[in-house]
Amino acid sequence: MVKKLSIEPGCITCGLCEFVAPDVFEVTDISHVKKEACFKTHATGIKEAVERCPVQVITYQDMDSHETED
Repeated sequence: MVKKLSIEPGCITCGLCEFVAPDVFEVTDISHVKKEACFKTHATGIKEAVERCPVQVITYQDMDSHETED
């Protein structure tokens, strides 16, 4: 299960993360993780957004892992 999620500097605001997981990400003039996002419910979409990010700036940490995925 995803414990932490962030968007690092370098995001190009392409909107792909919001397209893949609209309940988690919001892209306006900047991209951000929605405060009310439920990581448990949307873990699959989060992981897909991480994998598909064209500039690889979305990172997350699993509950059972101490390393950050990118």
